[in-house]
Amino acid sequence: MPSWSQIVMNFERILDHDEIDEFIEHLEVSTKRRLKSLEEEYKNLTEDQFEDPSDLFSCQDHLSEQAIATQAARDLGGQLSIVALYKKVEAKTAKIVKKRLPSATGKNLSYFKTLCEALPFDITSVNGFSALNELRLLNNSIKHGGKVSQELASTFPVWTAGAEIETVGDAYSRLLPGVKAYVFDLVTKLYANGKP
Repeated sequence: MPSWSQIVMNFERILDHDEIDEFIEHLEVSTKRRLKSLEEEYKNLTEDQFEDPSDLFSCQDHLSEQAIATQAARDLGGQLSIVALYKKVEAKTAKIVKKRLPSATGKNLSYFKTLCEALPFDITSVNGFSALNELRLLNNSIKHGGKVSQELASTFPVWTAGAEIETVGDAYSRLLPGVKAYVFDLVTKLYANGKP
């Protein structure tokens, strides 16, 4: 039978992201439904529906603008998902580091450099660090101007420096497995290197 410490460690190794996944799912269903509705409405427009046939073009423009706004809402939701995931990892990391390393108490571990200095091991040795680092840099780019930073682009060439971050595409689902591995291994290392 596992010890209480083992049970707690196993619980702390898990990164809960269900509400973010649910948000993404609801947003995707809602925006797809809205875009389909707008497309159907657009396709079914005819000149004879308007007193002035030239109003057809105004209505088509209006529907196109609504479709663009719906896509923008979907893109913003994707960005919020990235920020939310990083915030969860950041909060969980600070909590476990302070719990396992009393010397970290009182330090602002939301600063990456401070976190790195507080750890008794090289953070880059943690499994999944690459995914965590990309998530961190993407989060920072979203929060600080909405453009891909030079650091994000040079570290992860899939991103282009200075490009507007409108869609994050598959970044959330692509990074999530590595980020979960990072949390799992970070907790494991902290239990091995922290206070008994």
